[in-house]
Amino acid sequence: MQRLLRQLIAPMVLSVGVLLCGYGLSASAATYVPSAFPAGPQCETVWVNDSEQTVGKCNSATPSANAIPWYSSTLAGPQQALAPLSSRKPCEVSAISNNGGWVVGNCANANNLFFAVLWNAATPGITPITLAPLPARWLLLIQVRPADTQTAPTAQNRNGAVLAVSLSADIDATVVVYSAGSTTPQRVSDWGDNCYGVDLTETLTNGWPRILLNCPGPSGKPVLTLATWSTGSNQYVLTPASLPAGALDCEGVDMNDQGQFVGTCTFPGTAADTQQTAFWSTASSTPLLLTMPLNAQNHAVAINNLGHVLAYGNDPTGFQRPLYWNDPTNSFSVQSIPPLPGSDVVQVAAFADNDTVALNCVNSSEYPTGCYWTPLLGTVPISPISGGLASYLNAISPAGTYVVGSATGATFNFTAVGAKLP
Repeated sequence: MQRLLRQLIAPMVLSVGVLLCGYGLSASAATYVPSAFPAGPQCETVWVNDSEQTVGKCNSATPSANAIPWYSSTLAGPQQALAPLSSRKPCEVSAISNNGGWVVGNCANANNLFFAVLWNAATPGITPITLAPLPARWLLLIQVRPADTQTAPTAQNRNGAVLAVSLSADIDATVVVYSAGSTTPQRVSDWGDNCYGVDLTETLTNGWPRILLNCPGPSGKPVLTLATWSTGSNQYVLTPASLPAGALDCEGVDMNDQGQFVGTCTFPGTAADTQQTAFWSTASSTPLLLTMPLNAQNHAVAINNLGHVLAYGNDPTGFQRPLYWNDPTNSFSVQSIPPLPGSDVVQVAAFADNDTVALNCVNSSEYPTGCYWTPLLGTVPISPISGGLASYLNAISPAGTYVVGSATGATFNFTAVGAKLP
């Protein structure tokens, strides 16, 4: 959902030839806050906004029951269960908007069909509203396409607009978008073309957000595409993104509110086809490529509103390393995000607009540990909850103030947690 979905410097090994960012310096450590009054025995927080509102899920104490999605107004709880769409049917929660308190997820109805749904933070116990699929198409009095039957969310912007796919009975997908709080779909891609909506802007262009899509091309290869609302034709117009010279294809992964976007392009290589991170300032601009020493393969992960990029790159040890690329015009500006001392494992969880990266690390005792990284402080572990040893992160608030995830305590149960970063 919402994008991802968005370092004291020392020299790295010369054979890799990029900059290695420092480990955590004398930072005042962040500490996990357990979420109180859990909705079940094993819990995690999956999203947090800049107002500290969180959403998550708990497994039920009844083994035959569904997991329980919940909302909380603070990191510390209390958790309030989100109502299902239909009694005894499952729901999943994905994110909560920065503005309006719109909580997005998906639920099954009484017929076991799944729909994107919206709850509101003001009334979490109220049955969610269903984001409707596309209606039937008619030509005069003749039905030329039956109504779609299901919807699934793929992204939400900070104002609460939802990007989704509308699915036919044959599971052919059409990308659609819903204004914040609306249940009416606006078609984005062509009918049943099986495009996938990646991300959408907060800022509106001609009344609608810009949208990044991946679409199947005539040969099956992905076609990275930008959709922009046209007031002249009163519909979305799709523009394929420019490919870099020699690329076989490119696939998008994230877009910021300026309409800059990143993806991964594949090029023919000698030992193997090679992947490179690509940055576009507009759909028509020639993308800038992250070129690594030894022709190391790399792929894009996220872009924030500063235009800074996260990626992964291969290194000679066989590990994929997270990379922070703060100047897409210069590959030499890339920095490697290091693991904790005594470990080789670090993975990106989320990227904030202040360049803070939520990470999942492994500590020197080989326990999973939620961490964060900044250009100034490097990689910093988050202190565990009392008696606990393991933790992981799922998300960071857009401004980079809060992180959320799950942690074990003295009883080895998983507790939904959050932390305010220093």
